[in-house]
Amino acid sequence: MATFLQRLRQVRPALALAAAAARRWPVAAFVVMGLLAFSNLSAAQPSELKNPGFDQVRDGLPEGWFFDAAVKAKGQAQVLSRYPSSPGSVLELRPNAKNGGDRPLGLGQILAASSYRGKGLSIEAQLAAEGGATAIFGVHAVGKGGELGKVLLQQGDSGGALTAQRQILMVPAGADNLIVYVIVSGTSGRAIFDSLKINVASADANRPSAPSVATATPGADRAAEIVVDVQKVLRQVPATIFGTNIEWIVGGQGLWSARSGSLDPEGVRLGRELGPTLIRWPGGGFSDAYQWRDGIGPRDKRPTTPHYPKGPSSKHDFGTPEVSEYAKAVGAELLLTVNVGSGTAAQAADWVRYMNKAVGPRVRLWEIGNELYMKDDFSGGHMNADKYAREFLSFATAMRAVDPEIRLGGIGGLNYGPYRFIADDRWSETVLRGAGAQMDFFAVHNAYAPVVIGVGKGVDPRSVYAAMLAAPVNIEANLRDLSRLIAKYETPARPIAIAVTEWGPMFHALPDSSWVDHPKTMGSGLFVAGTLNVFLRNPRVEIANFFKLSDTTFLGWLGRKGEQWLHTAPSQVFQLYRKNLGRNLVQASVSGPTYAAPGLGVVAAVERAPHVDAVASYDNGRLVVIVVNNSETESFDGRLTLKGISTYGAAKATVLHAESFDSHAGSELPKIPGLQWAKQVDLGRFGRGAPSEIKLVNEAAAPAARAPTGGTVLSYRLRPLSVSVLSFEQARP
Repeated sequence: MATFLQRLRQVRPALALAAAAARRWPVAAFVVMGLLAFSNLSAAQPSELKNPGFDQVRDGLPEGWFFDAAVKAKGQAQVLSRYPSSPGSVLELRPNAKNGGDRPLGLGQILAASSYRGKGLSIEAQLAAEGGATAIFGVHAVGKGGELGKVLLQQGDSGGALTAQRQILMVPAGADNLIVYVIVSGTSGRAIFDSLKINVASADANRPSAPSVATATPGADRAAEIVVDVQKVLRQVPATIFGTNIEWIVGGQGLWSARSGSLDPEGVRLGRELGPTLIRWPGGGFSDAYQWRDGIGPRDKRPTTPHYPKGPSSKHDFGTPEVSEYAKAVGAELLLTVNVGSGTAAQAADWVRYMNKAVGPRVRLWEIGNELYMKDDFSGGHMNADKYAREFLSFATAMRAVDPEIRLGGIGGLNYGPYRFIADDRWSETVLRGAGAQMDFFAVHNAYAPVVIGVGKGVDPRSVYAAMLAAPVNIEANLRDLSRLIAKYETPARPIAIAVTEWGPMFHALPDSSWVDHPKTMGSGLFVAGTLNVFLRNPRVEIANFFKLSDTTFLGWLGRKGEQWLHTAPSQVFQLYRKNLGRNLVQASVSGPTYAAPGLGVVAAVERAPHVDAVASYDNGRLVVIVVNNSETESFDGRLTLKGISTYGAAKATVLHAESFDSHAGSELPKIPGLQWAKQVDLGRFGRGAPSEIKLVNEAAAPAARAPTGGTVLSYRLRPLSVSVLSFEQARP
């Protein structure tokens, strides 16, 4: 049994990481300060937006809009009476070199939310930007507990052309006010705003009132039509799409047993059951402070060092030889992230040489740095895009001089909606232009959800899950946008893949949050399924590493109950895909019930989020269809049409399901004297966590019939909160 001091050493690094993670997603200070400022303007706030077309002007500024004196030095705001393609006036914001920080150049209003509670608001605007600026129109619902939901309409550099944008904001019952603002991101160029609108959305855009947040739209067909065409092969499923992350700290976050001086046997056994094909190491965030030579040689001679500058420390028990041993034990290959923040190209090249000669097997995948595009990256290694491009080329040259066959990844991504991890909106374009010709893959972290840091306690819990389960819609669109950008800079000789090297369910990062332990629930598992479907469908996504395999606190997909490991709902969903999906991904289209999801946390609102999603594979006569139903209360008739199949043998179903979003298998937060974890949000099942809460059943599928238009048709009832694997053996054309 570990002593209290040992356990404290285990948990402190994770809590420090959590605190650093919390700094990634602060509520915009513009909104907070704006609320304080606006609240002093009048005792009773209007319910409708004043001067949305900027037609009433006083001293060059639009009447009814508050211009905070604290941001006036950051640029110029003025109303233009004429602008191309606009029938009336527009607002222009011109930032200067002082713009940025938590309070950028902008104007705002406050509206009373009482008449909008429980309704969907259509948030619309015409936006334009040029010269490196980004135009942002934001609406936040706030209550006594803080922010309850938000929508951000954003337009990057459009060459000055106005673009229409629209999203739905679901206003929670606890909302008191709407904070409305227009701001500009960047230090040059200009942003243009026109025709702002905030109106109650049409009835078909509103979801049912609470508590049935994530149920199907009233009157919708309770059937989901799923058409699988085995003759349309979309692509070969990359093995590396089933990857994970392990960190070097705290003995690989518990995978190393200091007592036995060996890998923890249960950690190895569950890792084999899970079946990751790729292990990213030594971070996340610790990569750009990691000196790889500290983790080699006799363990009793290895140092104890901080995880990051001025952070907590760990002994280097779990170094390069140990992670290589773990990877071999579970059947995975390695993706190593080299230290660009405080390391050198020569050190990275030496690591390549060491892996090829001293450890083996040879490592073919290397990532150049971690999240250096974040100003508050706790490695202290933040740099601008031009410098990173130069560093990438320097590292690539040195590392390929040792092994010309290795594949190298740069880092970046595109901000979208309220999901804004990257300080510079032009980071990726700058990096790809400067170094894309030497990149084999582009590593992005665009798929965490819902991240409710800054969201008030009064929010409806089911709204949180509804937002999270709609997030894959936004992720899919973001990957398409990123793919188009990459296509501009890749060369025929070296195409650039997308690698989502960190992703997964994440709610909060601090012990005082009532959401911090929810990444282990069935709702989180269904987010995993929806996000995997997105990765599988995008032909450019070749690598994906969920975050993370193990953790002494709350983010490990292998959870802890006391001293024992156990699978969480996300890891059980992952296993279904890893063990059942074949090599050839074939076309699977779905038409079925949808719901309107609120904008919440880092998730933008989704007007028509699907309840049912599916992917399929066909290999040597074996057809597998994986169908997800994310509704908490509704079962649907899954009507499958199998094109290109005339006969098949036994059809069976393997189904993972649960009773509630918050059902989980029983992992628990560590009990540390002096540390108080907040009571967690409970929708009825969270406090009952046990292995039996996540149910796995096997059953026969219904017999099939011939469709009049050709193909084979069968029906299968899709349980609420379920992932169903339907397999058809000896399926023949």
